[in-house]
Amino acid sequence: MELMWFPLVVASILAFVGFRQWLRHQQRAMVHRERLSALEKGIDLPAWSEETASRFDVGLVLLLSGLIWLAMGLGGMLAAFVIVSQPQIQSMPEAPPPHIALIGLPVALIGVAHLLVYGIRRRGSR
Repeated sequence: MELMWFPLVVASILAFVGFRQWLRHQQRAMVHRERLSALEKGIDLPAWSEETASRFDVGLVLLLSGLIWLAMGLGGMLAAFVIVSQPQIQSMPEAPPPHIALIGLPVALIGVAHLLVYGIRRRGSR
């Protein structure tokens, strides 16, 4: 009976976050309609305000996600290599092959791809 409030709290938090997103979407839609009507009338577009400008920096997201993917891939490769190289594992009749440590390579390459896109975007913006 004590945990009956937990779903209510989670639902309240989700409702609050959803309502904030809906309000933000409505604000962006209003700015979009305002700019479209200004274009149709042939007048200058209103200036962007700080509230309507995107606070979402794609470059930082690419950098962070690239570093996370790269660290996970390299960490996975290192962990698999250490596990496979243990003498107890090697003496087992069905020991995994040593090249199983490359299992983290695709994850690391996703990180490298994110970092490449980040570098290209950064160089292009100069």
